[in-house]
Amino acid sequence: MIVIDNNFVGAFVAFIIGFVISAVNFAISKYFLKKHTAKYPYLQFVRLPLMIGFIAVLYFCGGFTPWSVDWLLIGGALGITVPMFFFTYRLVKINDALGRKEDK
Repeated sequence: MIVIDNNFVGAFVAFIIGFVISAVNFAISKYFLKKHTAKYPYLQFVRLPLMIGFIAVLYFCGGFTPWSVDWLLIGGALGITVPMFFFTYRLVKINDALGRKEDK
């Protein structure tokens, strides 16, 4: 029998799921930035509830796991935020490569 009562395991699992959510958000953002630029600002209304929903699921359903809710929230928040720095940098590079001019 495998015992997974270590809180670091729960934080790592939440981090990985948060990373996947960030990667999916990046892929969707990249698609909209390249193909549907005019609709890109409205994409935030989809991405933000997805990230907040993940944190809410960790908070409300974390009691049903063998791990502490605190550790799940820490891992999930880090999983969403840390990759976002890299993905935001990549989106800026893609936007610059497209050569569009900004509105003044």
